[in-house]
Amino acid sequence: MSRRADGAARHPAHPVIGEGAGPPAGSALTERWTVCSAGHVHWGAIGAAGLLLSCAVDTQPTFLLARRSRWVDEGGRWGIPGGAIRDGESPGDAAGRELAEELGVTPEYRITGLQRSDCGGGWGFWTITARVPAIFEAYCASETDATGWFTLPQLMRLDLHPGLRTWVETVLDR
Repeated sequence: MSRRADGAARHPAHPVIGEGAGPPAGSALTERWTVCSAGHVHWGAIGAAGLLLSCAVDTQPTFLLARRSRWVDEGGRWGIPGGAIRDGESPGDAAGRELAEELGVTPEYRITGLQRSDCGGGWGFWTITARVPAIFEAYCASETDATGWFTLPQLMRLDLHPGLRTWVETVLDR
């Protein structure tokens, strides 16, 4: 395992930004900023997806979040690993790929839910909820400055990505 310049762990199989041969085929067309019919600016020409992992700890649901790097949209805020859906990719596949890209891990998980949030202009973000059998160490890889497991009360005290806060208040915090 190697470490980033700030000391955060970096998964050995995950490249540092700038390494590699460029974007995967088909991604250049969809991994870009777009404007929906309501005039909102979004990342992902055909939508985006993210994965909210949970695990029961002492019977209390605990959720894995990532603090977004300062250089990305809504940087410094806590959110779920996620990003643009590539051409031909399902929301679930996109969320799994983004998990590996942003946290350097691909744990075994079981999908428990899938919900699309529409911005009001036709663009959508898919939140995929999933359970893991046990808490695991997530790494700070691409677009991530920190990771952590949080209970719902702890999560609600964080500076959350606005879309995640709305989703949590609507779906989880009932």
